[in-house]
Amino acid sequence: MAKISKSSMKGNDGKARRKQLQQRILSALVLSTVFLLTMYQLGTSPHIGGIRNNKRMNALRRLGQSRNVRPAKPRSGRGILNMRDALSDPMYDPHKKRQAQKILSASLNLISIEFEDDVMEDDYYEGVFAIFCDLDFLEQKSNPPEQPMFRDVVGHSNCNDEFRQIKVDLSEAVELVREFDMDVATQNLSNGPKVLELKGAVFHESRCGSTLAANSMVALNPEMNRVYSESAPPIAAIKACGEDFSECTVNASANLLKDVVYLMGRSDDPKEEYLFFKFQSLTTRMMQSFRTAFPTTPWMFLYREPVQVMMSHLDGMRHLSGAICVRSKSTSAQIHDFVEREGYGMNDLEDEEFCAIHLATLCESALKNLQEANGVGIAVRYSPDLVHDFLDTIFPKHFKVDLDHAARERVLKVSGTYSKNRGGQEEGAFKSDSESKEEKASDEIRRASTKFLEPSFSALGKSQFNIINMP
Repeated sequence: MAKISKSSMKGNDGKARRKQLQQRILSALVLSTVFLLTMYQLGTSPHIGGIRNNKRMNALRRLGQSRNVRPAKPRSGRGILNMRDALSDPMYDPHKKRQAQKILSASLNLISIEFEDDVMEDDYYEGVFAIFCDLDFLEQKSNPPEQPMFRDVVGHSNCNDEFRQIKVDLSEAVELVREFDMDVATQNLSNGPKVLELKGAVFHESRCGSTLAANSMVALNPEMNRVYSESAPPIAAIKACGEDFSECTVNASANLLKDVVYLMGRSDDPKEEYLFFKFQSLTTRMMQSFRTAFPTTPWMFLYREPVQVMMSHLDGMRHLSGAICVRSKSTSAQIHDFVEREGYGMNDLEDEEFCAIHLATLCESALKNLQEANGVGIAVRYSPDLVHDFLDTIFPKHFKVDLDHAARERVLKVSGTYSKNRGGQEEGAFKSDSESKEEKASDEIRRASTKFLEPSFSALGKSQFNIINMP
C-alpha cells in the first residue's frame, strides 16, 4: 500500500508549484512538439492496426538526431527517464529520447505504477512513477479466452522483463501527453494518437462471470475495443488512499485514477475507438474513487448465489486460510467493522465465516454505490444465461454499444469457451458448475453463507437497480 505523506506538504504552495511546472513544460515542449508533429505528418506510430510499420519506425529513429548528439549509454536495468529533458534537450541520449517520444506518441503502454515517498492531495500528487512497455493486444483481440487477464497480455508481450520497461514520473508524463494531445487535436491531425472513449466498467464479487464479461467486451468489436481485464495501474490508484480513504481523500484517489485511465486510454491504433475496464473484485470496496473520477460512466456489478461463490473460492483448498476470500481478514478495515457490527471478535470466527464476510463487504459496498449512483450502475446476478443479459441489456442499453449480428455471434462463440481457457478447452466446451457447487458444499459453508452473506445477496436482488427489476 502506498505510503502517504501529508505533513510534508504543509507550507508548500501547490498552486505555485503547478504554475512553475506548467511554465517548464511549455518551454520543454517548444522543440519536441515541432518535430513530433512533423513526424505525424509522415505517420507517427510504429503500429498501424497492430502491425509494425517500418516507415514510421524510421521516422522515430531520425527524431532528435544531430551531429553533436551524445553517444547512447549502455542500458543496465530500469532507471528513471526524465521525459521533459529527453524531449527538449538536443544533446540527450538518443535512445532515451526515442523512448520518451514513444510514450508521447502512445506506442508504449502503461503497465503499472509505483509509489516512492509519495504525496497525495486532492488535485496534486508526487512520488508516483509510471512503468511503460510495448504491449501486443493482438492475441487478446483475436482469441480473448487465451489471454483473459491483463497479466497474460503483459507476459505475452515480454513486458515482465525490466529491460523492456521504461520508468517515468507519472505527473510529468501526464502533463506532457495532455499538452501534446491538445496540439494534435488543435492541428486536426487524423493520424495522431487518440484518446479512446470510456464506455463502461465491470465490478464484481469474484467468481461470478466477470471474465466472461471482459472477453465479451473484446469480442463485440476486437478492432475497435480495448479491454483491460484486472490491470495493475487502476487498482493501485484506487487503493492509494487506503481501503477506507483514511490516508488521503477520495478526491485524491480519483485524481490519480483519472490520470492513470487517461494514459491507458491513449492509442496509436487508428482502428481503436472504445475503452472498457474490468476491475479486480477488491476495488468494489473503494468504488467511490471510480465514481468520483467518472461519475457518468456506466458500470455493472456482478454477483452470485452465496453458496456457489463461496464454493468457487474454497472448494479443493487444503488450507482454507490461503483462500483469497480469507486472506484479507487481517488487513481489511471493512471486515473488522463488519465483525464488530455483528457482535463478534476477530478470534471468534472460522475461515468459512471470514470468506462469507469478505464477500458480504463487497456486496454491501456495491449496494451503497448502486443507490448513490442512481442508475449509472446496474447489479447483475450470475446465471448460465449471463451472456444474454450482456447482449440484450448491458451492452446495448447501459453501455450504449452498437450491436450487429456479427458482434452477437462473436460474443456467443466466446461465451461457449471457458473464460480462462489459456489453451485448455476447445470452443463450446464450457459447462455451468452451479449445481455441482451446491451439492458439494459443506455444512460450515452453508451456515456461514446464510448467516453473513445471504442478507446482502437478498438485498441486491431487491434493489431497484438490479437488472431484473428495471423496466
